Parts: sequence; structure tokens; C-alpha cells
Amino acid sequence: MTSTEHGHRDDAQAVVAFIAKWRAREPEMAFAEVFCPRTVRARFGLWGALVFEWREAAFELSDARPTEVKCSWWADESLRCAQDAPRHPLTVALSMPGLPWHALARGLSAMADAEPSRPVDREAALASVAPLADAVAMVEGALFDAPSAEDAKRAVAVHLLGERLRIGLMAADGGRVPLSLLARHGLRAQDLSGPQGEPAACDWARELAAALPSQPFDAALYRRACGAFDGWHLRERAAGRTRRMPSLRALTLAWRSARQATRTG
Repeated sequence: MTSTEHGHRDDAQAVVAFIAKWRAREPEMAFAEVFCPRTVRARFGLWGALVFEWREAAFELSDARPTEVKCSWWADESLRCAQDAPRHPLTVALSMPGLPWHALARGLSAMADAEPSRPVDREAALASVAPLADAVAMVEGALFDAPSAEDAKRAVAVHLLGERLRIGLMAADGGRVPLSLLARHGLRAQDLSGPQGEPAACDWARELAAALPSQPFDAALYRRACGAFDGWHLRERAAGRTRRMPSLRALTLAWRSARQATRTG
């Protein structure tokens, strides 16, 4: 086997590993993938894994310095994608230089420069992730030949904040739970990670669920399904429950999202 063949095999194995990491976090998306048109189905998993990597870089690292470094790397990689010279196994596999990669590079650069913060209220929280959310929606729309309207951008922003709530309550930004909710419940920032912070976390999940655009909205099947799943998880969290989505429920939501995409073109 030549070194080039070795490299291709290693890249293929890496792609499988990245997609598996994403599916472990969002297992319900496998049900939506079934309804994705065959012509673009290969992109579905690649895109999910890429969004996961960007989300992890921007919101899930230990402190500001690794976040800055990794977001800057991905911003540079986005520019390389625009020049048809990607390096990462996922972007190499996607290999579509015609997408609006420059917008994504700007969004990731904005996240690299941003300080972890506790937003004042829901709209401030949505605005804090808008540079990345808007860019993701733009690239996603072009990738799947679907609209990247304001509803799609808002759905991405809610997704980012919902995932941050899921794993970030103990971090410096307190899962981005707004200061208004801390004040409402008479909490200090450090209270969020304990039982006393649960009412504020539930209220934040409720506010995020209410911020999702009403179904159906103009977006690719990927985003429609993700929005439907996010809504279910956020409503569960608002009720104080954290559990894996039942398979039948995931299948039903994916099917409805696919039907909506068909009816609205």
C-alpha cells in the first residue's frame, strides 16, 4: 500500500470516528438521516460532525485560550475550503469550495475573539452566538440547496444555546443562563451548578424552546429535524427531566420534518 493509499484509509477512518462522536451526542439525528434524499445523504453525517466540531471549539473547551486557538484554526480551515485546499478529514470528504466558507470563517473568528459571558436576557444570549449561528445557517442552506432564512438562523442559535445548557452549567459562563433568570430566582452565579439552580435552568430551557421558530419553517431537512428534536429536549428540560429521546418519538419527529420539507419544497 502506498503512502497516499495509507493517507486515504486513515482519513476515511477518521471521518467515521468524527461522525460517531457526533451521533453519540445527538443519536436522534440518525432517524432524520433516513429521510434525507439519497443525492445528498452522504453530506448529512459529514455536516453533523462538522457542526459538532465547531460547537465544541466555540463552547465546550476548558477556558478561553483553547477556544481561541481552536476557533482560529477552524476559521483558517474554512478559508482553505474556499480555496479548495482543506486539511481536516471532514472538510476533505465534503470538498465543496463553492459554499459560503468566508462567512463561516468570519463567524468562527468572532467566536475566537469573544469573551465567555453571562448574557442579560434571552435576546442577548441569542445575539452572542449569532455570528456563528448565521454563518452555519448560510453554509447549511447552500450545502443542501435550501433557504437560509431568519428562522433557520434562529433555530441554529437556539441549538447552540440548548447544547450549552446541556453541558455547561458548571462552566464559567454558567451554561449561558441569563442574568435576568438569576435575579428572578435570587441566585448567585455559583448556585447554577447545584440543586438550587435547577429552577433557573428549567426556566432557561423553557425560554429557549419558546424562541424556536414554529414548524414548519424554511430550512433544510437537517435543520427542521434538529429544531424539532431541540424543542423536545428543551421542553423535557423545562419540566425537570433529562432523558434520551425514545426511538419512536425520534422517528415520528423526523418523519414530520421530512413531510414538511416535501410540502413546502
